[in-house]
Amino acid sequence: MEKFIHIECCDSTQDLLKEQLSLPGPDELTVSCEHQKSGHGRGNNLWEDSPGTICFSMTVKPHQKVTFTSLEISLLIQHFFFLKGKDIKVKWPNDLISAEGKKCGGILIQNCGPHLIAGIGVNLLQPNSHYGGIYETSFPIEKKEWAKELSSYIRNNRYDSTDELITDWMDCCSHLNQEVRIIEGDQETAGVFKGLGPYGEAVLENSQGTHHLFNGSLRLI
Repeated sequence: MEKFIHIECCDSTQDLLKEQLSLPGPDELTVSCEHQKSGHGRGNNLWEDSPGTICFSMTVKPHQKVTFTSLEISLLIQHFFFLKGKDIKVKWPNDLISAEGKKCGGILIQNCGPHLIAGIGVNLLQPNSHYGGIYETSFPIEKKEWAKELSSYIRNNRYDSTDELITDWMDCCSHLNQEVRIIEGDQETAGVFKGLGPYGEAVLENSQGTHHLFNGSLRLI
């Protein structure tokens, strides 16, 4: 049975979830907030909060191929909003892209003892033009209810088949067959994004051949 906690403010829902997991209670746990001050992004990045942003963290079971877990969660969020009439896209490895082509969400998977934690940030509305929002018109946002509905959808619609997951992810990919570059530290690889490899890695093709890249930040050329 899932336990759901919603609070007014915290530094990070992931950190709060880790604290809760150290206490006796159910393994299925979701923590959300009205305002997150220091949300975690990939690497050393921070996730920027705003009045139109849903921020929550939840325990998740790994996909049968654990390296596909963040891809699966991002795809399930895409499905959730598609059912609400919003056709957002996914971007390797863990981002959501608005109809205007801007980042409107991200997923960060972390290990916490025997648990996997998914930190999720989604911009329903976004006043900062550098980022994207799923909705164009402002409306009252009940963050607790959005987090409960979205986390419940994720828990109840997990993929059993990795092959089906790959097919659906490719259908929703924002940059399939486009020129991209993937940056990891000091290394940069440019090429055409051809899809996902057997471990969820990015597959790029260029004049030097086919490249399988497991980490990095993807940017369009």
